[in-house]
Amino acid sequence: MHATEDLVNGLYANGFGISLSFFNDSMTDSFLKVLEEREHQMKEAGIGKDENFQKSKDIRSDKIVWIEPNEHRDMDSHFFPALNELILLLNRRCFLGINNSEFHFAKYVPGTYYKRHRDAFSNDDSRKISVVAYLNKNWKKGDGGELNLYTENETITVEPKAGTIVIFESHLEHEVLQSNTERFSITGWLRNEKLKM
Repeated sequence: MHATEDLVNGLYANGFGISLSFFNDSMTDSFLKVLEEREHQMKEAGIGKDENFQKSKDIRSDKIVWIEPNEHRDMDSHFFPALNELILLLNRRCFLGINNSEFHFAKYVPGTYYKRHRDAFSNDDSRKISVVAYLNKNWKKGDGGELNLYTENETITVEPKAGTIVIFESHLEHEVLQSNTERFSITGWLRNEKLKM
């Protein structure tokens, strides 16, 4: 619970929160196992939404596969309960009205990246909080794939080490630096979707 509170407190104060040991080694191993089982289903990721959707390797060159609740026991046992706890605390502390979420596994091979961008769409403001959980065991400097967050006053660099999780406001500009080795993560968004009348 303390790690979740630290994340939310960081978001409330700075627009982002980072925990270096949010998931333990056993959990990370179980998530990696699911990713490996789904790896053959991964497809090139795109940018934009609906009529604005496109694929551009000049901007983004990772591959992804979406994760749904009730598909994988290890995700349902560890990942989604932790995220539900985070959502509960975010709504209580930050009044975000989060009522939905979406997540995918992401894989970056050597030479791939995601240039500076925002996760919030210009034609849809439902994405409120971006979430990235890293699965890279034995990551070391020089392996690349760091996340840069661009705040008004500084650039925050997050190393993609296994167990680390970062949350940030989805309108915050950020980028994934070029990876020099295989880089794995669970990436997603906490959403406030307007109820249809």
